[in-house]
Amino acid sequence: MKNILKTYPVVITLTFICLLLGILTSIYGNAMYDLLAFHSKPVYYWQYMSGTLMHGSKGAPLWFLWVHLFLNGLMILPFGGLLERKRGSKYVLLVFVTATVISSIAFHFLTQGQKIQATGISAVGYAFITGGVILLLNIWKEFSCTVKLCYLFLILLSILMLLPMITGWISTFLHLSGIASYLLVLSSATTLREMLEPSVD
Repeated sequence: MKNILKTYPVVITLTFICLLLGILTSIYGNAMYDLLAFHSKPVYYWQYMSGTLMHGSKGAPLWFLWVHLFLNGLMILPFGGLLERKRGSKYVLLVFVTATVISSIAFHFLTQGQKIQATGISAVGYAFITGGVILLLNIWKEFSCTVKLCYLFLILLSILMLLPMITGWISTFLHLSGIASYLLVLSSATTLREMLEPSVD
């Protein structure tokens, strides 16, 4: 257990917080959404960010919360874990923060003039998937056939969840913002690394 926490501190922490908030939301219901969900017209400053760690929807049945959390877990754990193991915890934390900020900006831009609440860590999940897929291209041969099939299934599922007829246009744009977030972090890190590398004459 200690080795897991040392190897995946960011992913484990995110998962634990999402689970904890899921339990609290199951108990306290709509009050949790009023307090922590994304709001197109925020009442509290933390509502610009806190909705990332919430799941479900105000007024929706309880099972929807746990299905929502489970599906996002299928992105966060396999792909976020792979990214954290190969790129490091600081890198994954940067990806998380970037995806959270950009998806929050996208949400408030897309919902101007409306009164909407939203939740979910899926934008971060798509950032992790993007990074994970890029890594998989280089380490694919290291995995067993079973692991390869699992990753292929999860990638196919994530592609389906990008379709607006399944999740709606706002969700699609938020998912795309997660992909853009990872590409932004990757390109920035690559540029910075090239700038810091000593030139060779």
